Parts: sequence; structure tokens; C-alpha cells
Amino acid sequence: MNITVSSSHQTHCVNAFHLYDWVQKKYEGELDVFKSDGTDEIINGINLCELLLQRNRFFIEAMIVDENGCPTSPERGITTTELTNSMMRTKKKVNDEDNCSSLYRAVMQKQGRYVLKLVDQTTGQICRSNPIPFTIQETVYLYAPTGTTVQSDVTSVEFTVTPSCINREQELRVEVSICQNVTSGCSKTIQLEGAYIHPREELQSSHCKHSHY
Repeated sequence: MNITVSSSHQTHCVNAFHLYDWVQKKYEGELDVFKSDGTDEIINGINLCELLLQRNRFFIEAMIVDENGCPTSPERGITTTELTNSMMRTKKKVNDEDNCSSLYRAVMQKQGRYVLKLVDQTTGQICRSNPIPFTIQETVYLYAPTGTTVQSDVTSVEFTVTPSCINREQELRVEVSICQNVTSGCSKTIQLEGAYIHPREELQSSHCKHSHY
């Protein structure tokens, strides 16, 4: 396809994110441990000891929700902020080589909500808990000198919910695994030079005749 480019040029200034470092990191940890002595139940009147006797019928899972308790994607339901002072991050040498760059320590905090969902596989009945808020703190090391920002973009979340009952002591353990992209960088104004273009004229279909042998 031919495109006609005019001779007039124009300079544009745009804001772009200058990337300094980028790592893919997994966070794994315990979110909550709910315990009961058997006189009260953990999830809306549910007795875990009785459920564990019917493991093939019931299962418990968790999912990320918004402030209204509606299921949402991990990237929308989990917010991340840096707790450390971006102007005073501490440095850490990766090894003792002189030409090795120092990494910077950043403490990141994640906040969100999840619900527990009890599913009866026989009847299809579902029982849900109220939204449960959580806060996670983790330390990351990456090249993030003064003037840069550190941000974490969550790509996926997996929960592991483990119920147990020992001597009528009920326990529900919730663990989470979060995959994320952690980047450092800063916004910079860059200059681009562009030219106005115009669409070409439409080409006329050519007529051809096939020779007959």
C-alpha cells in the first residue's frame, strides 16, 4: 500500500514511562487462620467438623471481591503502594564485584478483600462469607534510584483453603499465591517528530484476459 506523506512536519511532546528495572515475582504467604472451640462456627453457622466427614460433597474456596462483595479481577481488586520513602531507599550489593550495580530495598503493601465460598457439589447450593479485608507487606530489591517510582501489577491470584477439625477444635487456614510484575522507573517528557499523511487514491481494478489454448 502506498501512502502519501506531506512535507509539513510537527514536533509533539509526550509523557512516557522510562523503565529502570522489571522483575516477575511471586508472593506466597498466609492470609488468615480462623479458629473455633466448637461452641461457635466459623462461616455463617457452618460446622467444619461435620463438613470434613463429607469431603466428597463439600469444598471451600476463596476469591477476590470489591468493596461491595462482587467478584472482580485481581488487578482491579488489589491495590499496591510503596511504604518506604522513595527518596531514601537503602542499597544492597548483589555481590562484591566493583562494577556490580546496587539494588534498592522497597517495602510494598497490598490491600484487598476476599470471600470464602462453601459449595455443596450435590445440590449446587453455595454459602458465602462477608468480604474479608487483608493487608500484605513484602520487600523487593530492584534497581530503583532516587526519583523513581516502584509499582506492582498483579497478574494472577490463587487461594488455598484448608479446613481441619482436631478434638472438636475447628480451624480454617487461608493461604494466597500472587504473581506480579514489579517495575521501577520515572515519567519523562520525550519529543517526537511527525508528519501529516494523506490517504492515497484508490487504484482501479485492471482487466486481464486469459489466453485459451
